Amino acid sequence: MLKTRNIYQILLIMLCLCQISKAQDSVSFFQDFKNQYNTERGFKQQYYYNPANMLDYSFSSFSELRLDYFEQKDKIYRQQKGSGEQGIGVSTRSFQKLNDRKVLWGSASYQNLKQNKIKWNENLDYDRVAPYISSDSVGGDIEIERYNFLGGYGQKFNQFSIGAQLSYQAQLGSRARDPRLNNTTSELGIKIGAGYNFYRNLSVDVFVEGNKYQQNSTVRFVNSLGQPLVYQMTGLGIYNSFFTGGASVQSSVHEEYSYKTGLKLGDKTGRNFYVLANIGQSNMERNFRGTLNRYLVISDLDRNYMEVEAAKFFQLNDHRLGVKANFLSTKTKGTEFGYSNNEKLTSLIYKRLSYKKEDEITGLSLYYAVNKENFSLSFAPYYNYQKTTEQRILPYSGQKFEYNTMGVTIDYTHKIAKNQIVSFHPFFDYKSVVSAKNVLSTNAVNAINNWIIEDFNYLSSDITTIGANLRYDLKLEKLPAFFVSGSFIQSKIQSKNNNYSSVSLGITF
Repeated sequence: MLKTRNIYQILLIMLCLCQISKAQDSVSFFQDFKNQYNTERGFKQQYYYNPANMLDYSFSSFSELRLDYFEQKDKIYRQQKGSGEQGIGVSTRSFQKLNDRKVLWGSASYQNLKQNKIKWNENLDYDRVAPYISSDSVGGDIEIERYNFLGGYGQKFNQFSIGAQLSYQAQLGSRARDPRLNNTTSELGIKIGAGYNFYRNLSVDVFVEGNKYQQNSTVRFVNSLGQPLVYQMTGLGIYNSFFTGGASVQSSVHEEYSYKTGLKLGDKTGRNFYVLANIGQSNMERNFRGTLNRYLVISDLDRNYMEVEAAKFFQLNDHRLGVKANFLSTKTKGTEFGYSNNEKLTSLIYKRLSYKKEDEITGLSLYYAVNKENFSLSFAPYYNYQKTTEQRILPYSGQKFEYNTMGVTIDYTHKIAKNQIVSFHPFFDYKSVVSAKNVLSTNAVNAINNWIIEDFNYLSSDITTIGANLRYDLKLEKLPAFFVSGSFIQSKIQSKNNNYSSVSLGITF
């Protein structure tokens, strides 16, 4: 766990990212709050993915510093993701409007948490590196530290606008008992965008983004008695037998390079309408070292990404209406490398496409908001249709799912005094399984077969989620505003409840 002195260093960095603004006038406190937590930004968050569009993110500056405690307890869960987590976090974010033509924004966060009862997965970022992971039947809790830093700058030049953003994320994961785990991840990203106001109120915007991700993983055993096998999984319960074994130390490296680019057409502020399209691609190579003394490439994972979104908004006095439709497609292909071992010589004997996964989500969302002198209310219902197909060959295995998801988020904010605000944010989400099919190959390891069947049962289960967040803000004269908030979320799956709760303290200025 992070030492106390290092926590102080993180806090110092965060405070440096925030510029202490002038004390807020209590008369404008409610208006400033509504601007800082404008729910429409969340509704059209893809619009602000281009850093050039951050110039219209807010009409005023704001900053926030917060401390969070959170706890997730699941009775029904995927073994490779664990039964929940518990931890603390500290974060800050700031948006500074330097003048009418220049803006600066940034954020930083640190989390210290423990993920409970992880099994069949000795890697971090499961959804990113799967299916090529290290697995064993013992597992255990994992202590994790997470760091995130982000900064951006935007500027207008007459009809042109530009923006740039740099981000860095890192994780440290460890386990102090066998199988002893030591994982580190890092991701560096850079994003550049530009916009051009070509006709009256119309603009066209483009951006390009590049990322470099790496995960270094080591699994080792101190006690050689009763040491379990560590399997190098290749998808749907199948594993690479050549690299699977009981070596006392096994190391692997996932290395990914990715890019993303996008185009948007709409009004120059995004308040009336926009249409955008994004595409992206990534390649992740996995190198492994077990009983061998050198790293060998054992898998290659390629992903292709496409997203299309269109939104239209209407303003009727104090009432704001919006409708949004989007489509997201992710296609994944996995290539495996096969080796033979002849005495001291290890040779590559094949390279074949063996894994495919396609995920498509089509969504429709509505937005309604009303702003009055003493309160604001927003209401955002949504519907998504999702189709997921996963398969592998040699041996053949596959599963296919179709889901309907519908829900609603509500946000109510009320000024109870000139310097006091209470806000309530309830939501509801229901995910129903339209169809779930599988054809799974089994192997000689019954524990792995049972894990894959249990995972299929989880993915083919309906989930009903309800939750709410309650927050109180207080502004004292010549001091930053203080807030306290609490959240509770309950998900019902297979007639059992998974619960999440959190408490937050912070200041805004």
